[in-house]
Amino acid sequence: MPSAPSIRPIRTTADFDGGSGPLTALQPIVRQSVNEAVYQALRNKLMHGEYRAGQLLGIQDLADALGTSTMPVREALRRLVAQQGLEPMRNGTTRVPLITPARLADIRRARILVEGTVTEWAGPRLAAATLDQLAQLALEITEERRTREGVPSSLEKNRIFHFTIYGAAESPVMVAMIESLWLQSGAYLRETRELLHTDDKPADRLHESTVEALRAGDWARARQHIQEDISWVFDRLDPPT
Repeated sequence: MPSAPSIRPIRTTADFDGGSGPLTALQPIVRQSVNEAVYQALRNKLMHGEYRAGQLLGIQDLADALGTSTMPVREALRRLVAQQGLEPMRNGTTRVPLITPARLADIRRARILVEGTVTEWAGPRLAAATLDQLAQLALEITEERRTREGVPSSLEKNRIFHFTIYGAAESPVMVAMIESLWLQSGAYLRETRELLHTDDKPADRLHESTVEALRAGDWARARQHIQEDISWVFDRLDPPT
């Protein structure tokens, strides 16, 4: 009579990577870091309006400009296409989506709805120290927008300001939606960048007023100021018909 087969014990995670075994020395983070750095660089350029609507983005050109290989560029472009910040072309390249009145109106109403809602969610969760940081950012944004040279820095601080608030809502789904909407808004923002230091509206304390409302626990008023801030850009755009 044949003997019963022996049963091997289940190997746990510790059997593979615990102690001082050879796997503990393997930390494949360099490639991931390069991929993420390239993605972040291209994402921020799109959000800041540094690429015009309809502009083609060549993989090799981007790799040369970033001083990296084409592989992380391809991965970054794939992610940005998935987020609708870019669109694929038949020849394998990608481009910044074209501006149309219908697309403009759709993104505008989506941003107002989603970002306003998330601001209200975030209000009760914002710590005093975070509000202090937001207040400082608000002052710096207003100051830097007064000159042409300060606009690029103000755009990055504006992004940090908004996403600090949105992140406090603890809703990764909504934040992902907002990031996609910002990527899609980049080409439109490009059209208004020159107005940021000539028009008086950006300096009318909308960011400061948002922080004041959050400190006061007036979430509805904070939402209103965020929506006004979003509307300012879109109300000054006149996309081609």
